[in-house]
Amino acid sequence: MHRLLLLSAALLLADAVGFGQAWVPPKGEGEMALSYQNLFTRDHFNGDGSRHDYGHIRLFGVIEELDYGVTNKFAVNLSVPYGFGKYHGPFPHKLPIDDGDYHGSLQDMHVGFRYNVFSRPIQFTPFVAVAFPSYHYEHFAHSAVGTDLWEVQMGISLGRSLAPFLPRGYFQLRYGYSIMQRVLGIRPDRSRIETQFGYFVTRRLSLQALAASQITHSGLDFPHDFPVRLPTNVTWTHHDQISAINFLNLGGSIAYGITKNWQVYSSLLTTVWGQNGHALRTGLSAGMSWNFRTPWARPPVEAASGPETEGLDLRMAKLIPPTQQACH
Repeated sequence: MHRLLLLSAALLLADAVGFGQAWVPPKGEGEMALSYQNLFTRDHFNGDGSRHDYGHIRLFGVIEELDYGVTNKFAVNLSVPYGFGKYHGPFPHKLPIDDGDYHGSLQDMHVGFRYNVFSRPIQFTPFVAVAFPSYHYEHFAHSAVGTDLWEVQMGISLGRSLAPFLPRGYFQLRYGYSIMQRVLGIRPDRSRIETQFGYFVTRRLSLQALAASQITHSGLDFPHDFPVRLPTNVTWTHHDQISAINFLNLGGSIAYGITKNWQVYSSLLTTVWGQNGHALRTGLSAGMSWNFRTPWARPPVEAASGPETEGLDLRMAKLIPPTQQACH
């Protein structure tokens, strides 16, 4: 049966791996994906949640992702993103990166591991992931591709079919706690929750409703905690790393299985609430994935149809990762 890969929208700015899924691929099987993303920010959030136009940001990204089943319960995943962006407005942080032209860079490498403890009556899959900068890129910029920080994330993913109430529906929920690298004595640890409700219109076509949220447990507020906003102030030059960035992103996606092994997908997100970060006006993503088998995979077994899944394979239905909202 075909397997669906739901695009990890806005992974370009995410600083935690987006592969903490409830379903894992079978032993010796895996998936490779190539995604394109186009993100636009018009407003910025202050610490009180108010929106202000401090300039516009356009970011593009290309992401290569790999997910592989070591056993039927244990999976390893990797993502490598490259991004480039530009800022247009009256308050640039650092030149030339905020000079109105596009500047590109590799972003953070992401490596994750997850283990499916049990699958009935619900998929229960703890995970651990690490994100680390590919090199020390510039983070003090509106159009920076990341925050140049190490992060370790631990959490759980839950998922199941909604049969018998909605045989073609399913849901996933993921909670992750991120331990962040300490900067200037501040460690802005974060909780992230992502939810997904999906429905198979046909065996090949799937629609999803998405939500991604983040709450930072420590950090500073803009503008109150940054009275001196000059490049000579060390606190200001690290504000994107130590701000208490909170947000709620909502959106939807569509995925279609062209063949048994090839899928295409697209998603759209927007920020409906936030503090101390960029308000994502549109986060558009599109891509293609390929399912593969290695010599270590078991012989293929045709999935049995039944009321629970109606022959639909949910193992590769991907959750949306949190969008890391860079600060001012």
